[in-house]
Amino acid sequence: LTYAFTDTFWYSAVESEVYAFSSFFTALVFYLILKWEETRNPIKEDRWLLITAYLMGLSVGVHLLNLLAIPAMALVYYFKRTEKATWKGGVVATLLSFVLVAVILFGIIPGVPEVAGYFDLFFVNTLGLSYNSGLICYVLVLALVMSLTVYASMRRPVPMTLLRVGFLSTCILLGIPFMGS
Repeated sequence: LTYAFTDTFWYSAVESEVYAFSSFFTALVFYLILKWEETRNPIKEDRWLLITAYLMGLSVGVHLLNLLAIPAMALVYYFKRTEKATWKGGVVATLLSFVLVAVILFGIIPGVPEVAGYFDLFFVNTLGLSYNSGLICYVLVLALVMSLTVYASMRRPVPMTLLRVGFLSTCILLGIPFMGS
């Protein structure tokens, strides 16, 4: 209801731009992290975190301004998970959230298309396959590596070597090593 009576959001809503949808996603993601914070059932907590992470990914596709919700979400996470919160812990949580924003903004967002481009160049120019065949292979390999990493993390006992290799492979495929290039 606040959105109906504030000039800034109202004027953003009547424009044919991304700002209204971006504002909606930002509010929804922050509402969901507060809903997670309110939940006391450990099984349901994970569901709230998953939907929050999913919608955060979608919101970044709408507008990068939504990355600015990550520090607030990190503080909510810190204060819920910590028995005795301290200033030092709050500062560390905030700094880690800034690092996460930087990795997403300067690593993953430009890195994924760059790695996909390398795959496509290799598949088209070296192997002589059709255009976008490298992109399709990249998406399949990335999905496979991420799925295997998640599967390895759910097995008991956890195969640490496989988990580390999967994590490192995912980081490379997401383009994080190309940060700043």
